[in-house]
Amino acid sequence: MTRFHHLLLTSVFVVAATVPVGAQTNSSAKAPSHRTVSKAPLRALSERESNPKGPFATLSATQRDSIIGSTRELLGTRYKWAGITPERGLDCSGFVKYVFAKLGINLPHSAHELAKLGGLVQRDTSDMRPGDLMVFGKGKRISHVGIYVGNGIMIHASSSNHKVVETAVAKYHPAKGLQWKGVRRVFSVDSTGTEFPNQR
Repeated sequence: MTRFHHLLLTSVFVVAATVPVGAQTNSSAKAPSHRTVSKAPLRALSERESNPKGPFATLSATQRDSIIGSTRELLGTRYKWAGITPERGLDCSGFVKYVFAKLGINLPHSAHELAKLGGLVQRDTSDMRPGDLMVFGKGKRISHVGIYVGNGIMIHASSSNHKVVETAVAKYHPAKGLQWKGVRRVFSVDSTGTEFPNQR
């Protein structure tokens, strides 16, 4: 073996020894970073002007009014347990979910879960605002929800009436002994500076 070949082989062994086992030799490929975090959800919230106290979007008065319009358009829609579309029927939480989804606000299909969201509002129509959610239940169990549309009126998918109906809050007597448990506000209106001091 010539001295040249001996030096060449020595160089190869030295280089090989300095490359960790499993390391990539392609300089254009980069190992994935464990600190890389997707910012897509945060960006989506930012673009939607999320309300940290909401916890959903801050809406304009016009958008808020469109929620009210959407509830009225559904009056007379057939009630169907677990229903989430007007074509097949709506249950109470499906009705709420459908109305708010039209503005990109994704709510759970569960009266119990809806009762935990947003800010707590006094059970008084003088404090309530159009778009607030009214929740009803028995004991600690929440099983019914409707949307307050102003002027002392709630619109909800009623199982006893078998359709979406408009009801005066003061005259509403829920079936099955349900009680009015609370009011939740799941969005703010940018023109009013809505606050949620009682959020829990």
